Amino acid sequence: MSPGTQASDVLDREVRAHGHYSLIWVEAVCDDEEVVRFNMLTKVKYSPDFKEMSADQAMSDLTARIQKYSEIYETIQDSEGAFIKLFNLSSKIGTEAVA
Repeated sequence: MSPGTQASDVLDREVRAHGHYSLIWVEAVCDDEEVVRFNMLTKVKYSPDFKEMSADQAMSDLTARIQKYSEIYETIQDSEGAFIKLFNLSSKIGTEAVA
């Protein structure tokens, strides 16, 4: 999740204060429903979060988590500096101000 412009500014200043470093944000974007479903099934199968739930309960819980997350999610903006965006497990890569 993008921390938002204000938080990213604070983090950027903090990193720069400790030497000659700069931030590169990395954002993974996946809107391929098949990939999302596969990842959800894998998460439900192997994550300890869902160990005590049935597969249906776990998928429902994970779907609700994703929905909540998507309501507050902010994609990285050009104004936040250098970033790399990976789309659908790297089927497409976008960059901004990466040298």
